[in-house]
Amino acid sequence: MVDSLQPPTQSPGPPRRAPRAHGDAPGALAPRGPRDRLAAAGAAIALAVPRAAALLALLVAGCIEVPPPPPRPPLEPKDLQVSEGVGLEVACTPTGVELCFDAHDNNCNGVIDEGCGLHTGILQFTIAWEEAEADVDLNVYDPTGELARVGEPTASGLMKDRDCPRVSGECQEQNVENVFLTEGEPARGRYRVVVRLDKLNDATAPVRVRLSARIGQRSYSMALDLSPSAATEEKSVEFTL
Repeated sequence: MVDSLQPPTQSPGPPRRAPRAHGDAPGALAPRGPRDRLAAAGAAIALAVPRAAALLALLVAGCIEVPPPPPRPPLEPKDLQVSEGVGLEVACTPTGVELCFDAHDNNCNGVIDEGCGLHTGILQFTIAWEEAEADVDLNVYDPTGELARVGEPTASGLMKDRDCPRVSGECQEQNVENVFLTEGEPARGRYRVVVRLDKLNDATAPVRVRLSARIGQRSYSMALDLSPSAATEEKSVEFTL
């Protein structure tokens, strides 16, 4: 008897999936119909729109011109107070070329004693007097109350560059004291300028002292008479920036 061998019956395997397109997430089925393809296209558009909007915003921002900051108002003294009997000359009257060591803006260009070896700045305070024997001091206090000294600028930048008379004779009998702002913008606040007769010595009282101040691009001037008395030995000027 001849046995007939039958091939073993194979059980059907799992259904085949459509081939995965490049870039699809593992396990994702490829779109099978128009509806699936439309949904996939919508999802792609939804991802692309925010990116395009962000790129457009960056391009627009790069093309927008940012306006410069508004100019700062000019420096003008406010709430000005002077000692009794002191006349303030607000309007400058040109008298000719600039003269040295008279603490006066002779040509009215806003700079006091220019070309005379004195430092200047957007703030400048200068005194001068004719009596060489008299010792007169210029004391300028910044808004913090700090006194400007020779060679030592205050925290706000004020410094004195001339202190006369000197025993060494470096002032050459041209008695001038000068305080100026070394750099930058002046500190805002209350300033106090004091002119004091320290020693009369052999000079005759009263000692006539010229005080001028440069504030911004304008100069102000006044004449002071000082005598050795508690009521008349010093005069002061105060203002606010």
